[in-house]
Amino acid sequence: MAALALALSFGLVACTGDDGGDTATDPDASSSTPSPTEDASTPSPSEPAPDPGTAETIEVIGSAGVTQATMVHATEVGGSASTLAFVLDTDQAVNDFAGQFDPSFEGPLGAAIGAEAGLAPDATPYAATVAVGCEAPRSVAIDAGEAGFEVVPKLPRSSIQCLAPMTYVVVFTVPDA
Repeated sequence: MAALALALSFGLVACTGDDGGDTATDPDASSSTPSPTEDASTPSPSEPAPDPGTAETIEVIGSAGVTQATMVHATEVGGSASTLAFVLDTDQAVNDFAGQFDPSFEGPLGAAIGAEAGLAPDATPYAATVAVGCEAPRSVAIDAGEAGFEVVPKLPRSSIQCLAPMTYVVVFTVPDA
């Protein structure tokens, strides 16, 4: 056993000899090129990019006389579902309505409001957060009521549980009286 220990120690001594001529140096150590791990513009994989939102036309029925509407939706932008539509007749009203959402949703929502208002310049835009969940409404019913316009979504029957809920906002215009 002593011979084995002696042989191992001689092997270690032979490997540790250093006369300075066999040391490795990095010729690129003074280079200013950043390594891939130093690139600050690469987003962190733990922080997913927010969904900027998507707009599409949705089927409308109901007694209010509204024939078309735009549904804007995005993932995890917040908001609370309500059947009551908000009138968006001033910048403050738009800001108040948009304040319930993540700031990343302002662009798509503002574009949908602008598009609806542009289609009917003699009309007032309205919006309602019709659903927060996994599946999109198939259509909406817009009815005139005592408290304003009520927007009721037709949601599919589903038992899907989602990890990232979608927020669905319907934007429409009503002709000025």
